[in-house]
Amino acid sequence: MIDVKKILVATDFSDHARTALEYAASFASSFGSEVLLCHVVPGPDLLSQLPPGGEGYFPPNFTDSQQQAATEEGNRWLQDAGVSGGRMLTPAGTPFVEIVRLAREEDVDLVVVGTHGRGAVAHMLLGSVAEKVVRKSPCPVLTVPQKGHTFSMP
Repeated sequence: MIDVKKILVATDFSDHARTALEYAASFASSFGSEVLLCHVVPGPDLLSQLPPGGEGYFPPNFTDSQQQAATEEGNRWLQDAGVSGGRMLTPAGTPFVEIVRLAREEDVDLVVVGTHGRGAVAHMLLGSVAEKVVRKSPCPVLTVPQKGHTFSMP
């Protein structure tokens, strides 16, 4: 039998990510797993890629304030999903890199991600975080489509 002791759920706080957390909460209830909810905030490496003068849009403590806000929101999400003993993680950096790093460092048994986050334009510019996590993860990844999403042939 497969033992799923620790589940990492990636969130961008979209409705799609909430659905992914619902799946993870269900798995955690069945397996007695610990749930780690992860929201990656822009770190200095991402902010440094802005055009000259662009960093002026962000206050000096931007990353810290984003981490604080994400921690508060994530803890609400865990509570709303009925997850007891879950942990909220808010690393700063590139989303797929940080998710894969945490999966390794936390010895995660399953990563859960939503497949439709911020939108088509962001996907074209940045690529799919879910796709990159699937390719690089050290453990199985469950991708959760948007509720009501159906596939249609082009």
